[in-house]
Amino acid sequence: MKYILTAALAAFVLLAQALPARAGDVSILQAKIRAALRAATSFVETVTVSPNPFVPLGGTITFTVVAPNRYRQLAAGGSMGRDETIIIGHEVYGNDPAGPTVQTWSDHLVMGFEGDVFDVVVRSSGPDLTAGGKTVGSVVIKDPRGAKVTDFLDCTYEKSTFRLLACSGGPSKIAFSNYNDPAITISTPRNAKRVDK
Repeated sequence: MKYILTAALAAFVLLAQALPARAGDVSILQAKIRAALRAATSFVETVTVSPNPFVPLGGTITFTVVAPNRYRQLAAGGSMGRDETIIIGHEVYGNDPAGPTVQTWSDHLVMGFEGDVFDVVVRSSGPDLTAGGKTVGSVVIKDPRGAKVTDFLDCTYEKSTFRLLACSGGPSKIAFSNYNDPAITISTPRNAKRVDK
């Protein structure tokens, strides 16, 4: 009887390892990925969008993050042309043909922008994969810039640090790079005209 119970327990452990992650495991993974993004002194997130009904000509959006509170969003290509927004604390700088502009955002607006960058929503975890000769983790996250709430991205992350590496899904591909790169800086635009309403 003892051997039957031991065999049954071993079979249960093997089955549990093969099953998808439980909700608790997903929330722990989500917390670790979010913490890794917020702990980085800098990183760059490059979003490449292929032509689709919402962005007919496609384009690229590059988010640059420098801790603790400096962000640059550069959109380029297709019908978007080139548009740059810089956020430093609550001051938001835009680019106008006549020169840079600045306005003050509320906590709600700044936190909403930060949420799109940092507050990754994990739907499920996947198996380990091999990328660039290294073993990486895989995860499915909600697309923060998706047109629908059901838009998700398949992502990889570095297992030792939980830093996101790359994501893809639908018309979007995302590459994360330059973690903790001291060469990454965001300067305050000079002579910006205040345009608060």
